[in-house]
Amino acid sequence: MKLKIPYQDKITLGYSLARTVHYTTQKLYLPLFEFLATGKNLHRGHTTPQNVKLIYSELYRLLKKDSDNISKGLYPWEVLKPEKMTEHLRRFPRIIMDGYQIAKRRENKNQKDFNPEAQELMRDLPEYYQRNFHFQTGGYLTKDSADLYEHQVEILFSGAADAMRRLIIPLLKEPYPGDGEGLHFLEVAAGTGRLTRFMKMAFPKAKITVLDLSSPYLKKAQENLAEFDRLDFVQGAAEELPFKDGIFDCVYSCFLFHELPIEIRRQVVAETFRVLKEGGWMGLVDSVQNEDVSHFEWALEQFPVDFHEPFYKNYLLNPMEGLMTYRGFDKLKRDQGFFAKALVGQKPFSS
Repeated sequence: MKLKIPYQDKITLGYSLARTVHYTTQKLYLPLFEFLATGKNLHRGHTTPQNVKLIYSELYRLLKKDSDNISKGLYPWEVLKPEKMTEHLRRFPRIIMDGYQIAKRRENKNQKDFNPEAQELMRDLPEYYQRNFHFQTGGYLTKDSADLYEHQVEILFSGAADAMRRLIIPLLKEPYPGDGEGLHFLEVAAGTGRLTRFMKMAFPKAKITVLDLSSPYLKKAQENLAEFDRLDFVQGAAEELPFKDGIFDCVYSCFLFHELPIEIRRQVVAETFRVLKEGGWMGLVDSVQNEDVSHFEWALEQFPVDFHEPFYKNYLLNPMEGLMTYRGFDKLKRDQGFFAKALVGQKPFSS
């Protein structure tokens, strides 16, 4: 029996699929960057027809789930609103040039390539942060990096990054089903504020404090979120939160934990527990881990090879569920889509 999709779902799903085609087309340029930078053809033994079919089958499932969530009213269709096409197209030549530089760093295994702007900013930052994650120019420490980051991530995930981020919203809508009135959320490692945008659309009356370690990324988040109110922006580290105990209803992050050493991961979970109110919720969206999937093991093994992710292998072996449970979170709930999982847990009330 053929599955019937309501008319609105067809529009949202169709748009998301078209978006995937667009970013996948841009992704096809990556082998050219590699060849120009290294003289080598980019060939991955794992990109078999069977694996490619599996990837796009899982991507479709994610986009279908995202469309269903819009249909259910968990977040509005405006989350799909694209940026101005002129800005998008104007940025792409910069993506091409940066792709060439990324390929050169990958070939030379250079993870410490920083210009004077980044070197000045990194002086007071943690050692684990002072590297070119993904071999990207400037790491997370320049304006140019902040300008290109979201576009680059969407190319990497064939237009699925936003849908993966939104996996957390249905899980938080269970304890907080309304518009967020009276609630105070904290996003740690918010980057350019992409998930914050979706959270404000889902919880328009919530106050959200936006925290990131990078001043260029935090400034970019302020620019990206200028249309919203009840937002505070704070520079700081997730493992040393500059807030009093028990003041937030929810603390969440996106694509953070796989980029941290395990001791810092533990500190972030502990700090989250500290600043949450009793009954408050911790939430995260991040890469799937070894215990979550078997059919993607080949991709998880290849990811830190292709992209500078020095803490990723350890992350795969240490489930976030275990770290959260050990610290005292309970009532854990999760969801999964494509290469991401969303996880939430509650800080218990005192007995």
